[in-house]
Amino acid sequence: MAGPLPPLISVIGATGTGKSQLAVDIAHAFNGEIVNSDAMQMYAGLPIITNKPTVAEMRGIPHHLFGFLRVDEVYRVGQFVKEAEKKIEEIRSRGKLPIVVGGTHYYVQSLLFPHSIGIEGEEGYPFLPDAGDGLADKYPILDSPTPQLFAELQRIDPAIAEKWHPNDRRKIRRSLQIYYSTDGKQTASEVYASQRAGKEANRYRSLVFWVHAEAEALKQRLDTRVDKMIDSGMWAEIEEMKKTYDSMEVDMTKGIWQSIGFKELLPYLQLYDSHHQDSEEGKEKLQTQLAQARTRCIEAMKTATRQYARTQTRWIRIKLLNTLRPPSHIYLLNSTSPSTITETVTDPALALAKKFLAGENPSLPDPRSLSALAEENLKPKREDFSSRPDLWVKKTCEVCGVTCINGDMWGLHVKSSRHKRLVKKAAMKEEIEGYIRAKKEERDRKRVELVRVLERRVEDLAGLEIFDEGEAEGRKTGEGVEG
Repeated sequence: MAGPLPPLISVIGATGTGKSQLAVDIAHAFNGEIVNSDAMQMYAGLPIITNKPTVAEMRGIPHHLFGFLRVDEVYRVGQFVKEAEKKIEEIRSRGKLPIVVGGTHYYVQSLLFPHSIGIEGEEGYPFLPDAGDGLADKYPILDSPTPQLFAELQRIDPAIAEKWHPNDRRKIRRSLQIYYSTDGKQTASEVYASQRAGKEANRYRSLVFWVHAEAEALKQRLDTRVDKMIDSGMWAEIEEMKKTYDSMEVDMTKGIWQSIGFKELLPYLQLYDSHHQDSEEGKEKLQTQLAQARTRCIEAMKTATRQYARTQTRWIRIKLLNTLRPPSHIYLLNSTSPSTITETVTDPALALAKKFLAGENPSLPDPRSLSALAEENLKPKREDFSSRPDLWVKKTCEVCGVTCINGDMWGLHVKSSRHKRLVKKAAMKEEIEGYIRAKKEERDRKRVELVRVLERRVEDLAGLEIFDEGEAEGRKTGEGVEG
């Protein structure tokens, strides 16, 4: 019989909510060490772009899995789980409390709950040891156009092909990778079924703190943070990344190149590089263009940061909340007001952690009772359709031609402005066609009536005796003799 699950405290939340500070507070209170779960902070250098905690912010607490990757490395969730488990055991062997903190929530979820990410997980998930880029060398079809990939998936695994959108290249390719990585021994649908069977498992007895701030307050905080990053020397880091970018082939969808900052500010540097040798007159004009480009790029970075924060929160509300189950617990801590962080975040977290660490079955309060914000947000936003195959129903809109793979997507589609616009356009077209059809039917009806009238006239005329002139004259003569 398996022994009790070891305890683990995790701190999650959107960027800029105060996760790192809380993790350090907990570590100080309970003799802990911190394990990073922010994918971008695992890369060496670039402390401003990746928002690494400073030495002062670490306050003497050991931090692990920070700054150990080169900029040309791609790190996968399976690698993280393996490394994080190792660090957690090392920390525990020293009699200390491991505390996981970071905003890459699918890393945290994969660590806490084996198989919880499923087929939608990133490449490199533990059950696919050979599903990296090298698999395409052995199976060139993986680099084929999406329609060809989808046709192959329909042939190999029609059950899972029915679930994916025909244009969703990532999921289609991922499903084929699963099949090929097992040398055809298992299809994606079979692997997924086995994951579902073991999904109830918890790797740890977890206490998860979700540090959360209301949207408007967080928006202002994030905008201010971007301005501070710019003032703190982020341009120098961007220029260093630009040198690497210019010297090698870069995939902007992988690794450190996904981080917010470089791709948003790159247009400014490219504009400068393309005109810095202009004439004096051209340089004056360039200064104006650069100032405008700088403003646009910084605003793009702020927008991307806000969008990322919403994505992080969405993951928690749809993915994590649908996965979390006893003996794990999640508590939302309200960091909306910086002036009340101690009362709304630190003190409640330390009190809950103390109870949690006291025994296997701690008497913890209802998570929704902590605040109105917790009551509002601790209910899953909707079902996690990626883990509920029974809810997957592919449907194609006859008006728009859009294919949806579940009811939630369909609901969003029919409410979209594009769908409503096309429905209105289709209705107008139908109305016009109906009018034309009615007019045509009316003309046809009148034509039929006219034909019938003419036919009756012809019949009437056919009943009359018609003679030529000679016959008529003869008849007149005969009539006169008789008279």
